[in-house]
Amino acid sequence: MDKSSALEYINQMFPTEASLYGVEPLMQKIHSEIRRVDAGILAAVRQQSNSGTKAKEDLAAATCAVEELMYKIREIKGKAEQSEMMVQEICRDIKKLDFAKKHITTTITALHRLTMVVSAVEQLQIMASKRQYKEAAAQLEAVNQLCSHFEAYRDIPKITELREKFKNIKQILKSHVFSDFSSLGTGKETEETNLLQHLSDACLVVDALEPSVREELVNNFCSRELTSYEQIFEGAELAKLDKTERRYAWIKRRIRTNEEIWKIFPPSWHVPYRLCIQFCKKTRKQLEEILDNLKEKPDVGALLLALQRTLEFEDELAEKFGGGARSLETGNEIEEIGRGKNTSQSVLDIRKKYERKFAAHQGTGIEENDGKKELSVPGAGFNFRGIISSCFEPHLTVYVELEEKTLMENLEKLVQEETWDIEEGSQNNVLSSSMQLFLIIKRSLKRCSALTKNQTLFNLFKVFQRILKAYATKLFVRLPRGGTGIVAAATGMDGQIKTSDRDERVMCYIVNSAEYCHKTHRHSNRWGHETYVVQAGGQPISIHDALGQINWFTETAIKIRVVMFFGTLTGCSLLAKALNRVVKFLAATLSL
Repeated sequence: MDKSSALEYINQMFPTEASLYGVEPLMQKIHSEIRRVDAGILAAVRQQSNSGTKAKEDLAAATCAVEELMYKIREIKGKAEQSEMMVQEICRDIKKLDFAKKHITTTITALHRLTMVVSAVEQLQIMASKRQYKEAAAQLEAVNQLCSHFEAYRDIPKITELREKFKNIKQILKSHVFSDFSSLGTGKETEETNLLQHLSDACLVVDALEPSVREELVNNFCSRELTSYEQIFEGAELAKLDKTERRYAWIKRRIRTNEEIWKIFPPSWHVPYRLCIQFCKKTRKQLEEILDNLKEKPDVGALLLALQRTLEFEDELAEKFGGGARSLETGNEIEEIGRGKNTSQSVLDIRKKYERKFAAHQGTGIEENDGKKELSVPGAGFNFRGIISSCFEPHLTVYVELEEKTLMENLEKLVQEETWDIEEGSQNNVLSSSMQLFLIIKRSLKRCSALTKNQTLFNLFKVFQRILKAYATKLFVRLPRGGTGIVAAATGMDGQIKTSDRDERVMCYIVNSAEYCHKTHRHSNRWGHETYVVQAGGQPISIHDALGQINWFTETAIKIRVVMFFGTLTGCSLLAKALNRVVKFLAATLSL
């Protein structure tokens, strides 16, 4: 309590002089309270002194207990070390016995397997000498498994000797199997009833041998099967382009005839698949020689017919061994081209037939083939499409020339038959020749894309360019002439031209047709679903890029507008001159 607080307390207790009579009792009360507090402090000090002594005694007792505990811990640790040494001494002998047991077990097992290998190899040798293929196949599997346990003992002389003996037995089995399979296809299978079953058992042995043995056997079998094919179709009589269809008939007949016999091969070998691959490679080589050795250009009909038959055969193989077949609609047209005597006329007939088919089937989709397909085969990425037909590509120039000739003839016919008028009810005001021309071009594109999408298709686009340019020229030539000539009128050099109402109507139709042609070319990528071709460089390009920039129709439309302008200007000039003569006549009449 500070001084000011003490003064306030005194003033509060003794506010007047009369209250000072109570000072003495208050002092006595305060002294009594002081004595009581002093007594309490003294008692607390005494008690604290007694507590400190007791705490020292407790600390000493705890220290003694800790020392005793540490002694017991050291004693227990010592006993544990003694127990561990005792256990190690006991287990040392047990470990020795355990290792000995393990080595003895391994040795007994190895000796037992060695005995089995020796016995199995001897049995296999007997089976190989007797050509017991079915038993030998099972024995081969057993010996292979047993030999796998001795990989770590390859350097041991006995194991080396056994492995060498096993290798020789497998070589003997291989030679026996190859010798027996050489009789397949010679007619012995009909004489010896058990031969097919014997060869079927031999296939089990081949599967038990290395995979390279199976590959070699299948390749030898396919080569032997195709030997007669090479001999037949390398002769002068059948080594011709128009005999191509007979090649595919031969392999299909061969597969169909030997289907039952070839069932001796496991399905996993895919012998027909491999045979067809070798057949395609040999056929391509022979066709290339035939085409390269032609002294003159090949007949278009024979060339296209051979190509179509090749495409159909490739589709059959692709469908049989995985993959869909392409539409044969265009192929039928090409077939008829090949059979017709007059090729150009046949093309026109086929196009008319195609128009009827297109009108009858418009809006219908291509049905999917739900026929059964074989399982996936090794090398399923092999593509049969193009394996043979690609050899025709360098020789299809004559086909492009035929298409160009036919397109030019159709263009001349369309222009000659053009009425230069629009039918009543027509909404687009476009000449029919322009629509028919693009329809013919689209059909030609579809025919060619069914055959190839490589350089030949690119060359055909160049033909389309020339056809469209020729049509633009014919539209421009149809313009009315007059004055000092159409060129002067179009260029504006003192050109005068008189146009009738029909001439103006025809020019409007030509402008509409030119713009229609330009727009159709600009959207040429919408002509079909497959819109890419391949240049000689191998890079795919679109139809629009292949056709290139075509400005002929735009230029034609501009020139026609110029002609219409000068025609209108000439008409106005003539009308002004006539009006001037009338005015002069009236003026002369009035002056009289």
